[in-house]
Amino acid sequence: MSSTAIERLNAAVAAVAPIHGCALLTPGAAVDPSWHVVSNATTTPATPVRIDYRPEATAGQISQGDSVATTFDLTVNVRRPRPLWSIRGDVQALSVGQFSNVWNDLSAPVSGGPPRKYLTDYGTNAGTIFVYDHVIYVVQGTAAQVKAGQISLTACFSQDNPTYLVHPPWDTSINIPGDEPVS
Repeated sequence: MSSTAIERLNAAVAAVAPIHGCALLTPGAAVDPSWHVVSNATTTPATPVRIDYRPEATAGQISQGDSVATTFDLTVNVRRPRPLWSIRGDVQALSVGQFSNVWNDLSAPVSGGPPRKYLTDYGTNAGTIFVYDHVIYVVQGTAAQVKAGQISLTACFSQDNPTYLVHPPWDTSINIPGDEPVS
């Protein structure tokens, strides 16, 4: 499930037209004349939306995509990443069994991929996660230091993958969202 306005808008436009993607521009920002930009009036001030249509998009599909982008409500269910300290506190509060379930899933090898699932992360915390991996598996440290690294790594992964710890199938008693509503 997409949680950001741009992810939801991309999915909505892609449902009616072939696109490379959309971008929300800052109101009043300079716009390159070669860009395809429409104005979304669901925000104040109106938000310019750049849409990069694929070459095979027909005039009808472009018209539909423009219509979706201009009327798509950018203010509904808008979410933002939770602060890492907050997510980390929730992860640290898990029972021993719950955290064991999380770590077993998160550190499991990926078939045909990396040696640990968390290394598949490509979000803003990916670099931090790679450093924690190095500290945990190469530098190591005391048991308490390794555990602290695992907890922090889990928080970083959860912020980048906001629904990862929301009632996961391997332990539905866990409910730690990596994002929160924008109020």
